[in-house]
Amino acid sequence: MMLYQPKASLTATMSSSAGSSSTEESSDAEPADPSEGTEDVYVCPVDFEKLQDYNPDIYAWIRINNTNIDYPVVQSPKDDSFYLTHNSDREYSSAGSIFSEHDYNSKDFNDPVTVLYGHHMRSGEMFGNLQNYFTDVGFWNAFPVIHIYLPDRELRYAVFAAVPYNDAHMLHYNDFSNAEAYKDFFEKIMLTKSTEARFHEGDAPENGEKVIVLSTCLNGNRNNRFVVFGKLIYDSSAQ
Repeated sequence: MMLYQPKASLTATMSSSAGSSSTEESSDAEPADPSEGTEDVYVCPVDFEKLQDYNPDIYAWIRINNTNIDYPVVQSPKDDSFYLTHNSDREYSSAGSIFSEHDYNSKDFNDPVTVLYGHHMRSGEMFGNLQNYFTDVGFWNAFPVIHIYLPDRELRYAVFAAVPYNDAHMLHYNDFSNAEAYKDFFEKIMLTKSTEARFHEGDAPENGEKVIVLSTCLNGNRNNRFVVFGKLIYDSSAQ
């Protein structure tokens, strides 16, 4: 059961999780082929038409197996701060939503780096358990994968780093369209010194590879961030 389930998702939850929990044991080593039996036709497990009837700002769904991270992703077309304090039903909520910023990211995940934000909730909602999951040795050594579902395709990202980070706006202060800036940034990330830092060095991105970032407040220091980086390894539209 999701810790948070928006009204919209009551009638449009992921069909693949019907009757089961997103925290059940499952493996990313051999992910199920969403087009199995349909000869490469992508069948979206999310009913975006129903979700968007409730809120057209919902444009994606994020899931990480063996966690409670199983949420719609939203983006306000006008106010990037709106979903800090509103859920995906557009109702006031201190938990907010999982969201991206229209000033910095498109909704197609084709930018060099896409950042998704979520509050660090004590209840574990949103990205409240993000740091706990990604600093757990057993979870990390299982090579976690971030799944993003869109109306027209599925994306999978292999997580290659999870580190404490300062409060500088990552997309404002870094031009990831510049090859040298991209290279320098990720080299520095992979050199982060912290007992909370985790790396899969063999999966570090090379110039041109698309990256997703999950960002939340750092445990014990709300002025800094804990961020998880994943490299795109699968795009169902390219199969």
